[in-house]
Amino acid sequence: MNENELSEEQLRELYDNEEIERFLHLFSAYVTEVQAPETPDDKHTTFYEEEDSIYHTRISEDNTEWVPPATSEEHLPAAPRPDSGNYESFTEFKTQRYIVPNLPHSRPTPPFTFSRLRLATERSYLAIIPAYAGKILRLVTSIVLWGFWMLWWYNLIAPALVFRIFFSLLKRRIFPYPSLEDLRQRREEVLRADEFGEQVSARLSSKASNMKEIWRLFKIYNHANKSQLNLPANKSSKDKGRSSVENLNKESDQTVLENDDETQEVQDLKRIGLQLLEELADLHERIHNIFIWRRPSSSRVYGMILAAMLMMSFLPSKYIVKGIIFAVGFGFWHLTPVFLALSSSMRKRLPPPFADVPTDAEYAMELISQRVAAGLDVTPSRKHKNPGATESADVSSSHKNGNFSQGSSSSSIDWKKWGDRVAIGKSAVNDIKRLKPGNPVVWPPRHPLIAGVIGIAQPQAIPEVHTYPGQHGSTPGLLTLTHNALLFTPLISQTPKVVIPLTAVKGVKKAGLLKGLNIRWDDSIDGLKEKKEDKFSWIGSRDELFARLVGSDGKRWMKV
Repeated sequence: MNENELSEEQLRELYDNEEIERFLHLFSAYVTEVQAPETPDDKHTTFYEEEDSIYHTRISEDNTEWVPPATSEEHLPAAPRPDSGNYESFTEFKTQRYIVPNLPHSRPTPPFTFSRLRLATERSYLAIIPAYAGKILRLVTSIVLWGFWMLWWYNLIAPALVFRIFFSLLKRRIFPYPSLEDLRQRREEVLRADEFGEQVSARLSSKASNMKEIWRLFKIYNHANKSQLNLPANKSSKDKGRSSVENLNKESDQTVLENDDETQEVQDLKRIGLQLLEELADLHERIHNIFIWRRPSSSRVYGMILAAMLMMSFLPSKYIVKGIIFAVGFGFWHLTPVFLALSSSMRKRLPPPFADVPTDAEYAMELISQRVAAGLDVTPSRKHKNPGATESADVSSSHKNGNFSQGSSSSSIDWKKWGDRVAIGKSAVNDIKRLKPGNPVVWPPRHPLIAGVIGIAQPQAIPEVHTYPGQHGSTPGLLTLTHNALLFTPLISQTPKVVIPLTAVKGVKKAGLLKGLNIRWDDSIDGLKEKKEDKFSWIGSRDELFARLVGSDGKRWMKV
């Protein structure tokens, strides 16, 4: 069906499905390991990231070592001092007593990898360039010369600016879904962000990465924008992206940058630069999510703040100046001493700006949890396919092939469907064996994969299960995910070999070139807890199973 013929309801469904699909791709590329906090009373979790570089040999994927989330002093809460006599000042006493215990876990500086650099570049491009180079530039150019000086003469520049921001927030609340033109523009922005991130990673991975290469990055950005304007309008997004990448790939060869000769100082600078880029992307994603009401409660609070600022902007200038001086003085005399009273490890635990608003990765985690709780598929099905959407999805998935999955090769096989068929066959064979004369009737069936043929006539409800083919050690079999457990049953057996309660799972990690999972969990034996780890070397639809495990209780996980 042509997009121009879609109704408003179908257009909204198309927009929601494309956003969900993009978030799921982001989640799959951004999260490779999750762990539960060790302390049971810990209410705060922080999101770290662990991603392997696609430009190196995949040694880190084969390495089954888990990332320790709390091995250094900066990850642990500071021990409270006995009394106020040991503190140097009353401010330090108040800080250590009332502020430090409520701080979230610190966010360590992640190691530098080119895949993480590419992902951070794409996120920064998509969060910053469309807003500043598009909307704000159009806003400034739309104000004519006489309009600016008229607002200046009547002291209305500040109120007009605040009102425009407040109006943008209210407009998205009243009209939550964009038009068809905005939807197509969003696709173009995502495509350009993918191309730019890939070229940045390729340029900086070459041995000649210097100021000349940085200058070429600006040429790449300008070339991408010009190519969108110069190409014929009837060309598809896929053709535009292919021609742009082919022209840019002719400029220089790509080689690996990282080597053992780099000093620790250079590695630290690269790691700090990557951290700043990721924090910048997080900040702009949070601001963008405020205006599109990803979390309505937070957007409502910031809307009230903007309304208060709008009313205050009409006050006389002397009161505005006095209020600004009051804010500066309060920050200098009261907030600065509190900041200085914190140690360097405690300062890393300070929450980022707009911490109550989720980033795109955090929103994807919440979205997966909601879909899993509602019994929906992790990946939405598209009822109204169209050429533009298909090409956009193909480009997005093919671009991320090197990151987390093998793209079309893995998506062409519906492993879940084949797992369900094998489970039904095993269950039918089991039911036939139990119906033979002389065999005692066992009810319910011991096989946990699916309710048996006889169970269809039973009045009790059948819980939802998801079945995936996999391999545990050297034994092939089927993994079954229910609402409260994960089970592995060998193909030649009717009894599960591994039974893992979901409440006992303490960590899930993607591992191996064959798309496997390592699961760490606590096994209670006679009241004693024993830590166990089961390694599945291969799982069909590994990313979907990982998303369902995380989505079963997304709020308790730390993403490392």
